[in-house]
Amino acid sequence: MPGLGYLPESTSAVLAVQLPALLERVDPDEKDDPARALERLGLPEKMIDLLESASGVGLKEVDHLVVGISFKDRSFPPRFVIVAQTRRPYDLAALVRRMKARELRKDGRTLHVVRTSVLPEVYWWAPNNRVLVATIDTGDLRLVPAQPRSGVEGLRLDVVKLVRESIAEDACAWLAASDDEWDKHLRIYTLLPIIPIFSGRADLIQPAQRLRSVTLSVPQDPDRPADLRIGLKSDEAARELHERLTDRFRGEAIEVSRADETVRLQTAFHPGRLGSLIARLLATAK
Repeated sequence: MPGLGYLPESTSAVLAVQLPALLERVDPDEKDDPARALERLGLPEKMIDLLESASGVGLKEVDHLVVGISFKDRSFPPRFVIVAQTRRPYDLAALVRRMKARELRKDGRTLHVVRTSVLPEVYWWAPNNRVLVATIDTGDLRLVPAQPRSGVEGLRLDVVKLVRESIAEDACAWLAASDDEWDKHLRIYTLLPIIPIFSGRADLIQPAQRLRSVTLSVPQDPDRPADLRIGLKSDEAARELHERLTDRFRGEAIEVSRADETVRLQTAFHPGRLGSLIARLLATAK
């Protein structure tokens, strides 16, 4: 995914989706509804609305989406970069007119400010007519390289290691996140009604203290399972989580295993199952 090359070096979490491949994986008979495919993957509705608006051309015209989140220097709001690689060249002038965007010069780049249904302002930068980069803060664009790197090269070494070791080569959707201060970042989201699944969930802060990384890989090959790996900060924390999840998913078609400080869950991919699985994982902290 060439869009990966535009992510800032400080990126802590990467979500990457190859939309045509995901649509084929989710439902071959419904290839014209990428928003529904993302919803069935488990993404919140507001996140999907933001991706639709930030992509400029609309999700139906996007080949792949890359979302990078960084908590460097701040937990709220995080540094947030969306990169949309389009299926075909787009007309920037037409997009600007349709969205009634205003032009802004910042740090030697021409940006366009657009209003969305989710956020008051989103900032576009168009490096070429196949890529559109969007942020929620003009300062975040300073960290976006003017020339893309190759794949994940140039990202933090811990994130690169996760991608290389845990993400299937044919993954149509994947997540890789690594940080040592998840509890610090999470705290404000439990106090404010920003993300419903975290709001009021102070019980998640202590488990987040033990969390180091998360990866999720959805292979294109239907015979291969979706693969979720949770990296903990100690072997003891991994052992406790492994025991808890083994008990929780006993008798279900979910394989739970452990290797050192990493707990792994594998299950056949079915639309909607991942969202349900994540909700049940969060429930283990109750």
